[in-house]
Amino acid sequence: MAKKGESKPGIFGSVNHYDEHGHKIGHSDPGLFGGYTHYDSKGHKTGHSDPGFFGGYDHYDSHDHKTGHSDPNIFGSYSHIDSSGKRTGSSDPNLFGGYSHNDNQGCYVATCVYGSYDCPQVWTLRRFRDNTLAQTRPGRCFIHIYYAISPTIVKWFGNTGWFQRMWRGVLNRIVAKLQHKGVKNTPYKDRDWR
Repeated sequence: MAKKGESKPGIFGSVNHYDEHGHKIGHSDPGLFGGYTHYDSKGHKTGHSDPGFFGGYDHYDSHDHKTGHSDPNIFGSYSHIDSSGKRTGSSDPNLFGGYSHNDNQGCYVATCVYGSYDCPQVWTLRRFRDNTLAQTRPGRCFIHIYYAISPTIVKWFGNTGWFQRMWRGVLNRIVAKLQHKGVKNTPYKDRDWR
């Protein structure tokens, strides 16, 4: 999981944002009715985030165009989704407040085990997700639960040998069955199934 930066609490409820090198890139001030107004490092307004109906936040640019949303996960983390429905990363709470922001790569168990979001095994699993699981309500529920749990599991255990061995065996069997049933392992672009 590649770290994209972090956010740390400021004064009076504000939040300071830093890139992966620790350089300050902006801040967010709390809004009057919840949410935040975002500013770049020069103090120019870049947008705002409003509380979502079921938790999380809806994000808007400085022209009030919706750019995406963040959904709450277990243990206080968030998954970030752009306006086209594509996952762009996650944010996990830090021990002493604030959040670490991570890119989309490596946040899933399969990506962690196989080392890439773009490899034959993960292409097979992504096709199965989009073309089979996402076509039913129980399948979509499973996908949402997987997205909510897997970033935290990978953060805690992803670098351990036992985790890699256990999940590689399970996933190898699943991938082999799917490929035997005709699910391809060629390069794949995710479909918007939401």
